[in-house]
Amino acid sequence: MAIPCLTHAFLLLVAVPPVDAGEPGPPVRGVFARPERLSPEFLADWRTRGATAVVVPLDEGTKGRWKDIADRVERAGMSLWPWVEVARNPALARAHPEWMAATGGHHDDWRKRFPGAPRALAGEVIKAWPWVPIGYAPAFAAHRERLKTLLADLPGRWAGVFLNDLQAGPSSCGCGNDQCRWALDYGTPSTSERTPGADAAARLVAEVAARHPGRTVVPVWVTECELADLPGVKDGTGLCGGVKCARGDCWPRYVRSWNPLVKATRGPIAVALWPETFRREPVSWIESALHLFQNPPEGGTPLPSKRAVAVIQAWGTPEPAADRLLKRVEPLARGWVLMLDPVEQSWEPRTVAMPGVRQ
Repeated sequence: MAIPCLTHAFLLLVAVPPVDAGEPGPPVRGVFARPERLSPEFLADWRTRGATAVVVPLDEGTKGRWKDIADRVERAGMSLWPWVEVARNPALARAHPEWMAATGGHHDDWRKRFPGAPRALAGEVIKAWPWVPIGYAPAFAAHRERLKTLLADLPGRWAGVFLNDLQAGPSSCGCGNDQCRWALDYGTPSTSERTPGADAAARLVAEVAARHPGRTVVPVWVTECELADLPGVKDGTGLCGGVKCARGDCWPRYVRSWNPLVKATRGPIAVALWPETFRREPVSWIESALHLFQNPPEGGTPLPSKRAVAVIQAWGTPEPAADRLLKRVEPLARGWVLMLDPVEQSWEPRTVAMPGVRQ
């Protein structure tokens, strides 16, 4: 059974040389919503309330409607930003199960969330359906080609693109925390060749930016496990089960991917502030997560607030509460995207039979 994290979502946030993927210009201040929401009244209302941008999901289904979407947003006097889901891709997972993220073999705390999950037999591995991370070389190539196709000849005006989920799959070490996204094949046989180095996200962002000069490429990042998630912490979250590595492996490995990403572009980087999705307390966690995002521990490169975009969960939230959350982050980040519709982040463990498993 899949985690009931969310349903389909949609709208509004070797070394790689820096590219101009969007020198900080006017800050992104927008709303994330499904295309069907974009009535003239909806857009006019949000423009009156201070939003200048609209972020809309772009995939194989919505690309055919993009001209109409772009026209509506342009008539409203707002900028349009496609949002592309990268790693969470059911079509790629079905076609290439060997590219899917592993759940982590050294720990199986995730089984508390999935008590009925299968056990891997000989010649099988357990994967996090349907996550296909760019950390695997053939998956990286497939995602690169998909992005080329999606963004090529995209009609209408668009200011830039948000690329979501450029890290590994959730619970990557097996702890059960969906923010644990630093590992590939942690204690699990590898079923696919890895992308060399730790800068896959940086390289992908740089490539997209180089193909679309004048448009801003915004990676959407997820911060790692926190000290409060560890076992035995008073009033802790318990999100990491019995795993004690929050600043042992998690953040140093996070930094290996983060630092090249910060250097790969001079433009903004967004953080997913989704407390309901990540099973967090909304008000206090959003501020602490934004601080960790901008000042990562263990040698992480600080991100100036002028480059930070807060992508704030607001689906299912009463309007006054969403407005209060927005007011709390506005002084802390240059831009914001208020998520009026959910982004799917759920996963489920599945066994994959791989006769050619690499030990």
